[in-house]
Amino acid sequence: MSDTLRISCKVNIYLEIVEVRPDGYHELRSLFLPVAEPHDVLRLTPGGEPGLRLTCSDQTLAGPDNLVARAYEAFALRTGSRSGLDAHLEKSIPSGAGLGGGSADAAAMLTWLNGHAGAAALGRAELSALAASLGADVPFFLLGRPAWATGVGEMLEPVETMLAGMHLVLAVPAERVNTAWAYRAWDAMHLGDATQTGTPRLTSGCPASMRPFCVSGTFIANSFESAVFRDFPGVRRLKQRMTVLGAAASCMSGSGSAVFGLFRDQPQAGLARDALAGEGHSVWLSRL
Repeated sequence: MSDTLRISCKVNIYLEIVEVRPDGYHELRSLFLPVAEPHDVLRLTPGGEPGLRLTCSDQTLAGPDNLVARAYEAFALRTGSRSGLDAHLEKSIPSGAGLGGGSADAAAMLTWLNGHAGAAALGRAELSALAASLGADVPFFLLGRPAWATGVGEMLEPVETMLAGMHLVLAVPAERVNTAWAYRAWDAMHLGDATQTGTPRLTSGCPASMRPFCVSGTFIANSFESAVFRDFPGVRRLKQRMTVLGAAASCMSGSGSAVFGLFRDQPQAGLARDALAGEGHSVWLSRL
């Protein structure tokens, strides 16, 4: 008997790069918010020979590097459970958009495997640690509710956002931003020659793009915007369009290229969705 999993994405309502550690990893402070649309669908059918057989609507994502396959292998290695499983992933969450689609898929696989592992099932802390080994965003998707993330994104504190009743318009342009590139670009812009000395020096001032806009007590800002907007002007223009179309606040999600706008009025949000779709962006509207 097959199980069908509906997998949501996320946006970063707030994302601050706090410091760069000696090992090169970036310490973050970010507010993660689950978003209903867009979503992926993962269909799982147990049985057959041991191991995972993964197919995907995007054939380029069906290999062993897919986070669904990596989650299966990590769980099998940790628990010794390698039951037969056919999996088909229908991808709708765009990649390279800062929405965490791959991490969400991995978390869904881990949750399902753990729920079917019987005596081999992992405790919450063990499962979260395993998730973090796959990617900093993966533990958030195990949690499945708004949370402040610190560290490299793996330390989570559930919160209430006070955004209930607002409408979120999420738009993804044709441009895509590679996460590794975004970190390098941020380093080059904000660390300067300090990256050569091994003693990173963060800027003391707040970049213009990080001046927070407060909506219902929640700050809206993203450290990556300064670097991404410089090299991807279409993403900057998309944020400007959100504001022109009536968003109370707008921000890029993650390292880009998705941009969201928060609207207090549903009809206004619907008009913004339609306008942005007409301009060639992929657009979704969700009620928070």
